[in-house]
Amino acid sequence: MIFLLPNTPILPEHMDHYSNCSPKLLIDMNGNHWRKILTIIAKLLTAPGEDWRIVRDQYIWERARLCFSADELPLKGEYSVIVGKTFLEELPIPHDADQIVCGKHAVYISGSCIWSPYLDYRQFPNMLIEALKTRLKVSP
Repeated sequence: MIFLLPNTPILPEHMDHYSNCSPKLLIDMNGNHWRKILTIIAKLLTAPGEDWRIVRDQYIWERARLCFSADELPLKGEYSVIVGKTFLEELPIPHDADQIVCGKHAVYISGSCIWSPYLDYRQFPNMLIEALKTRLKVSP
């Protein structure tokens, strides 16, 4: 699964790509904000019976790719999650997109594209995470 995020994390000077960092190092360098982002990604990518903490800390880069510009998204293939409102002008939600609503929060799906709220618990609560996982039938 690919996540299009509006902000890049701070990396150590000697590293040029987030996937060369452990999730712990990214969280240590970028704070609680990135802990929340990586936790929600891990919860979305955790299959039944798996512990999301283990997925976040050990397998996240095997299951998720992050990008920070719309041109980095592939045209077809893996699910692409367009996070937040930053990219809505470039990548608008189609009018016929399916909608998953949990309370006042929603996710939209059209083909392999998913438009999600920002990866923060106030905007993307566990109930919405589970509803999206059920819809996508997530497996490792």
